[in-house]
Amino acid sequence: MKKGTLAILVASLAFVALVFYSLLNVQPVKVLESRLERSNGQVFVTGRVRNSGSRSASIDLEVHYYAKDGQKLGQDTIALDNLKAGAVEDFRSPPRALSGVAGFSLYLNQGRNPYGN
Repeated sequence: MKKGTLAILVASLAFVALVFYSLLNVQPVKVLESRLERSNGQVFVTGRVRNSGSRSASIDLEVHYYAKDGQKLGQDTIALDNLKAGAVEDFRSPPRALSGVAGFSLYLNQGRNPYGN
């Protein structure tokens, strides 16, 4: 194998390793657990998040409520500010008087990316 080919191969493998490493560390805040709860005719979502990154993070946790047929019934946003590196924090959405809620989804929103979208 020529030296030039070997150099290109090594550089390519290093690039692939860097991409995989970057992808694994893109979202340092992770939802550890979540559940839909009901009380006094209202629904809300509780759970825990962990910042596995090396820096503090501020994110918006969006909660989307859905009916059994998939129809979106409502949405809440919970601001998690200054979540310290390595910290685990509980969250709870505000109670909502929504009927027919069968499920929910969570979206961690860290704001706009450097490209503006």
